[in-house]
Amino acid sequence: MKKIALLTMIVLLVSCSSSLKVEVKSGITVEYGSDLKVENLTDQKDISVKEIKNFDTKKIGDQKITVVFANNDGKEANEEITVSVKDTKAPVIELNKDKVEITAGDKFDAKANVKSVKDPVDGDIKYNDSKDLSKDGYQITGTVDSKKAGDYKLKVIAYDKNGNKAEKEFSVKVKEKPKEETSSKTQTQSNNYKTPSTNQSNKTQASTPSNNNQQASTPAPSKTVCPRTGKEPKDPSQSCDAVLDWQYANPHKLFDNFDVANQWGWDQAHDENSPYWGKGYVTGQLCTNDGYCEWGFVSFE
Repeated sequence: MKKIALLTMIVLLVSCSSSLKVEVKSGITVEYGSDLKVENLTDQKDISVKEIKNFDTKKIGDQKITVVFANNDGKEANEEITVSVKDTKAPVIELNKDKVEITAGDKFDAKANVKSVKDPVDGDIKYNDSKDLSKDGYQITGTVDSKKAGDYKLKVIAYDKNGNKAEKEFSVKVKEKPKEETSSKTQTQSNNYKTPSTNQSNKTQASTPSNNNQQASTPAPSKTVCPRTGKEPKDPSQSCDAVLDWQYANPHKLFDNFDVANQWGWDQAHDENSPYWGKGYVTGQLCTNDGYCEWGFVSFE
């Protein structure tokens, strides 16, 4: 009887210590870079994963791994399982602006508008100008002529290490360069040097000091240098700013339009909102005693 009882106890102990049974799922897949959890492997609720052997979360494709399962009673089970690792997430492209505006003539760098290009697992993706780019890099397609006004489209194309692709577009507007504003110097000259009519021309010339007046004035020293040109005056008897010659445009060109006046040959943009603006004549050349000559003055009515 004692032998029978002992044998029964041994059978019961073996039965209690028998290995754990696990129902493993079929067709197991896991996202690239993600941990393998018990719910990925089985639907059983009373067991946990104690250890996973030979698993690489960043190796794409099928992998044969060994998983050690355990339950609350301390029972364990070793299962060989085939797991497929797949990367289904595309890179993320972030731009500083969806619409970029520059002025014709400005420098333009398309990469400056790319805030970041990142893979959800591997992080930053760098710019790559390879002709056959299909992995691990990004490029910008399209062209912008920064010297020519117009609307342009550019596209950022990015690939992660596993070939997933992402695209994002942004627009570039190149605006016309504004006309140069009239300088205060030009406005002052335009106001001071008014073109006389044909009759006024003689009057202007008559207002120039006569030879008698020139003889009466004190001659300037021969070494006098005019500050504007750094040259000696052409007529030592007169000041550096004295007007020596008017070469009028003949016939005078009458204009009543801001753009026409500028296109005729004035070398600086003129402000049509200036208090000196009005209908007038474009003159020819004015020369002063210091050898300074300038074209393009305007006489306003």
